Amino acid sequence: NVCAGPDSRDPSSLPVAAVDYVKALKGGIKGLRVAWVPDPGYAKLVDPEVTAVCARAAKRFREMGCRVEEVNPGWPSPRQMWKAIFCGGVAARLAPYLPQRRADIDSGLAALIDETLSWGPTTYVQAWFDRMAWWEHPRRLFETYDIMLTPTVACPPFKIGLDNPSEIAGRPAEPYEWIPFTYPFNMTGQPACSVPAGFTADKLPVGLQIVGRRFDDATVLRAAAAFERAQPWHHLKPPID
Repeated sequence: NVCAGPDSRDPSSLPVAAVDYVKALKGGIKGLRVAWVPDPGYAKLVDPEVTAVCARAAKRFREMGCRVEEVNPGWPSPRQMWKAIFCGGVAARLAPYLPQRRADIDSGLAALIDETLSWGPTTYVQAWFDRMAWWEHPRRLFETYDIMLTPTVACPPFKIGLDNPSEIAGRPAEPYEWIPFTYPFNMTGQPACSVPAGFTADKLPVGLQIVGRRFDDATVLRAAAAFERAQPWHHLKPPID
């Protein structure tokens, strides 16, 4: 229930105050300043049903006493820097296995590794500099707001076996255009979680992402727990054919 804290064996671990996360879940969220962000500025392909479901979920936070505002911050896309960091890491780990074990690696993943290996090393280094600069955008937003709400992904679930959907809302989609809301916070290190927000007309699930300030995991978890109490979902089960 309590954060274990830093460990010298993990150079990426950080000193944090001990928090009883189970106890934190029981607190209220009345008075929280909430930014509902349907588009950070670069999410050009978002299914309107997904946006509508998440907008209704954002209204729940107002009903729970939060001060909710729709915000469209106009951030530039971090996609290229994220792709360089993410794909560069994947390629560095798996490239040694390609010569002998290509058949054991998913074809989409193997193609990603091949593409990444064609980039120069400065692509990866530049992405880290760009990441540090982009960090300023969410930092400024969280000077005003306690949590940020977005759709979790830009489209309803797509067919099994696909790495990416071919289109979103009837428009052609490039790889990774379906996850514009999540990967930025992998780069900034801010706590984020997804909670079930509702369903499309086809009964496909839609998630709401809750993002908080860096190190403020407790507020994100408390907001998620409060939303699940206000809009329970665990009794909803898909039919078994």
